[in-house]
Amino acid sequence: MSRNIHLERLDALLGARRPPRLPGEEGISGSDIVRVIVLSLLFLVLATTLLVLDIPLGERVTLEAGEVSPLDIRAPRSLRYESEVLTRQAREKAAQQVEEVYDPPRPQVARQQITRLQEIIRFIDTVRANPYADLAQKTREIQAITDLNLTEEHARLLALLPQERWELVAAETMATLRLAMGREIRESDLPIVRANVPLLVDQTRLTEQEAAVVTRIVQALLRPNTFPNPQKTERLRQEARESVPPVIVEYEAGEIIVRSGEVVTEAQVEALEKFGLRQRRITLRQVIGYGLFIALFVLMFLLYTYRRYMPFWQHAREPLLFYVLLLGGLALAKAMVPGHSLLSYVYPLGALTVTIGILQQRELSLLATLFTAVVLGHLAGNALALTLYLSVGAVVMLLISEQAERLATYIWAGLGMVAAQSTLIFGFQTLNGTFTPNEYLLITLATVVNGVLSVSLALTNFYLAGLVTDKVTIIQLLDLSRPTHPLMQELITKAPGTYHHSLVVSNLAERAAAAVGADTFLTRVGAYYHDVGKVKRPHYFTENVQGGINPHNQLDPHTSAQIIIGHVADGLDLARKYRLPRRIRDFIAEHHGTTLVAFFYRKALEHATDPDAVRERDFRYPGPKPRSKETAILMLADAVEAIARARQPKDRQEIEAIVRQVIWERLEDGQLDDAPLTLRDLSRIRQALVEMLAGIYHTRVAYPEAPASSPESASTPSASSEPTVPSSPRPEKVP
Repeated sequence: MSRNIHLERLDALLGARRPPRLPGEEGISGSDIVRVIVLSLLFLVLATTLLVLDIPLGERVTLEAGEVSPLDIRAPRSLRYESEVLTRQAREKAAQQVEEVYDPPRPQVARQQITRLQEIIRFIDTVRANPYADLAQKTREIQAITDLNLTEEHARLLALLPQERWELVAAETMATLRLAMGREIRESDLPIVRANVPLLVDQTRLTEQEAAVVTRIVQALLRPNTFPNPQKTERLRQEARESVPPVIVEYEAGEIIVRSGEVVTEAQVEALEKFGLRQRRITLRQVIGYGLFIALFVLMFLLYTYRRYMPFWQHAREPLLFYVLLLGGLALAKAMVPGHSLLSYVYPLGALTVTIGILQQRELSLLATLFTAVVLGHLAGNALALTLYLSVGAVVMLLISEQAERLATYIWAGLGMVAAQSTLIFGFQTLNGTFTPNEYLLITLATVVNGVLSVSLALTNFYLAGLVTDKVTIIQLLDLSRPTHPLMQELITKAPGTYHHSLVVSNLAERAAAAVGADTFLTRVGAYYHDVGKVKRPHYFTENVQGGINPHNQLDPHTSAQIIIGHVADGLDLARKYRLPRRIRDFIAEHHGTTLVAFFYRKALEHATDPDAVRERDFRYPGPKPRSKETAILMLADAVEAIARARQPKDRQEIEAIVRQVIWERLEDGQLDDAPLTLRDLSRIRQALVEMLAGIYHTRVAYPEAPASSPESASTPSASSEPTVPSSPRPEKVP
């Protein structure tokens, strides 16, 4: 009755969420923090050094344009290349030869100046006719006309002229201004046009002083009436640039590039770079710039991992692996990107992204992708298109290959990356028209090479990481999943019953792992090896007992319990011998947690003269308790399969009762305390296990037996026949 009440309480709580408890949840130690900070600072220094140095290093000069060469520098090999410097200079020279284009003269400018002259004439008429002003006052008022800037002599002359002479001067001024403004006047030509005004004045009708006044007034009112058209000018100059073909430079081996004592030109600097003979000087500005940039991203990494990926801080291999992969990516970028426009599109960023995403965490790999893509774009000359091209392809490859269980998935991931990158490049070409069809074809071929290289390098990284860091990788899991693996062959040969049990458990655990988003492939392979320690004493375990002889009948309970418990330690010894990854060893060590071998413990209590002398800890597995979703699922699946095989449930209700019992007992015993499972996860696991067991123990149709006289019935066992189970008490298979 009490058990049923507990199960009902469990069902009521299955919708609630229990905060997951992860390994190392107790916090980060001071040594962990120091280790991560030291590694991060070391990465900052090394990454900054990589970015400011030219790769590969060697015997190179540090000449800049305008400096004097201290020695003769010869071409180490023959080389023919398109000179960007000389091409740019030739195109700029052709563009400068195109004269500036001017719009036609604007009539409104002439009308505006003539109107202004009319206003000035009317003002002078008013001043001249003022009966209350003397000559000095009239002179001052005429001289105050700002547009004209007349001298005192000219102003006095205009005030003293008789009316008929003034009218003649005014008419001649208007005629001369109309004539001058009727011609094209550019801003640059204005001084020349003003100098030619005296030639336009009718000297025959005016005195020398009157002609000088007309000239002064017209010169003051002249304005440019035609202006440059920068759009037309630039279009013609661009056409001139495009008409100049690329300049091809050829050097023969041994030919002098720069002579001793010669002032180095920009074109010679380019030639030195093409030959790889020039080392750029490291400047403080470069060091500070790259250092700040990398420090910002390192800070982002640390902040993210501190909140979302604690293994980065708790295990030295996590930051070490991450930073080594990033440094390798930066070194490859420095070798492939600067100065190689087409080779930049081959850079296998997808390999870095997938490697970090599979070996560590997807979100962490996206941060690494962003960091590396920005660096690549900068190295390529702040090329936004290249940054998007590489980062989009890498993300697509990661999304397709995540949780991949077959090598074919990585091939599809590479094809997906090629398709995404080709589409992106075609989109840029359509928008900007920057690529010719031949260039687009070359870049498309580069994307194919990029896909092949990314997939190959990612798989290589998985293999090397598995050897060096004890990380479980897809390559290792594929190898371990084969029945031909030496340890699996040993299990099949020496403990066939255990092998069959492991297969059934793997199916159950894989289905449950899929239900809660755990790693299904890792769970399946871990289930294959979880009981491998039984190969050392196979006949002491029920699934391998044949002929009805139970060897535990001749042993005391304590010895039997130690044999049962010992299969964990034996399994770990074999796992180390065959170099199984740590994550697979976790399945062996954790699939029983610290559970009690209850059958032999109760038996020991029954036979003991002093029950208090029987220590419970002698009958418990050494642990640790499951610390991941996958190992916790295996614990439940292993226990459920063992009990179901013993009880042979007849219907779904019995199966449900078994699964509920196992989950509740593991919860009550605290075996799931360290596993990142919520009660909602346990509900989904329960449903998955029930569905799988219902398929295994479904009700069979009872067929009529064959006649006794049939020879087949006498020689062939029934398809549903089971091995003989010993009648003596069966040693409990503690989950």
